[in-house]
Amino acid sequence: MASSCAVQVKLELGHRAQVRKKPTVEGFTHDWMVFVRGPEHSNIQHFVEKVVFHLHESFPRPKRVCKDPPYKVEESGYAGFILPIEFCFFTPTSRTSTTLTKNQQQPDS
Repeated sequence: MASSCAVQVKLELGHRAQVRKKPTVEGFTHDWMVFVRGPEHSNIQHFVEKVVFHLHESFPRPKRVCKDPPYKVEESGYAGFILPIEFCFFTPTSRTSTTLTKNQQQPDS
């Protein structure tokens, strides 16, 4: 008889953005960071194989893969965009993944 085991992994998804004092040469007005971590900074790397951030196509290397903590991306920009984030989990028999979508909005200047 096969046994099964379920594991619940809690993740904290967030972002920070701030207005730059002076726009960059490219016209970027904001610095931002998006991150995935365990609640209260708990260690999730034994459960998370990798986190894939799918940035807007206007960014260089729009697909960012983080295989080790910290699972985050820091960039500069000028507008908000929809940011799909893919989570790949370690499992005994196969890779399991889930994708969430984050609306990456910038604060008003």
